[in-house]
Amino acid sequence: MLEPTKQILQAGRIILASGSPRRKEIIENLGLKPEVVPSTYDENLDRAKYKSHGDYVKDLAYFKVIEVYDRLKGDEVQPKLVIGADTIVTMGDVIYGKPTDSNDAIKILSILAGKTHTVYTGVCLKTDKDEVKFYEKTDVTFGDITQAQIEAYVKTGEPLDKAGGYGIQGFGGCLVEKINGDFFTVMGLPVYMLTKILNRLYN
Repeated sequence: MLEPTKQILQAGRIILASGSPRRKEIIENLGLKPEVVPSTYDENLDRAKYKSHGDYVKDLAYFKVIEVYDRLKGDEVQPKLVIGADTIVTMGDVIYGKPTDSNDAIKILSILAGKTHTVYTGVCLKTDKDEVKFYEKTDVTFGDITQAQIEAYVKTGEPLDKAGGYGIQGFGGCLVEKINGDFFTVMGLPVYMLTKILNRLYN
C-alpha cells in the first residue's frame, strides 16, 4: 500500500517515461495519476558489456528516465517523480525483444513453447534528490502449445508490440502454465518492489 506516500505524491507532478498503457494502468491502480512522457532514448546499449540481463535492463530504464528528466528541466512545474521501466524476455543468453513482424512472433513463440523463460523488468525512480535503480525477474513456463494455436494468437495482433511476443495480461495468458515471481514484473512494472521503494523514498 502507498498510504500515506500516495498523498505526498499526488501533491506533485508524476511522470511516466513510457508509452506503455500497461505500465500506466499499473500506476493508476496504485491511486496515482501519472503524466505520460515517452522517452526518446534510442536503447543503443552494448549488451556485451553487461554480465547480467538484470543490470542491462536496469540501465535501459535509467537512461530512459534521464532523457525525460533532462527534457523537462525547463518546465515551470518540475516533476516530483519520474518513473521509467524496461522489460526483456530471456532464455539462457538470448534476449527476445519485440517481434519485427508476424513471422518473427511465430518464430519466438515456437521457441518458448513448452519451456521456461525468464522475464526481467528494470526500473528507475528519479526525484530532485534521489535516484533509485532496481530490477526484478520472474520465471514463466509456457505449456504445450500447438503451431495452430501460436498462429491464431499472432493473428490477434497482440504479440507485435510486446517483448517475447506475448502479453500475459491479455490473450497471451492462455499460453502460460505457471510463473515463479511477481506477475507484474511480466506485465512490465513490479508492483511490490515499486511500492516498497516509493514508501522508503517519501517516508
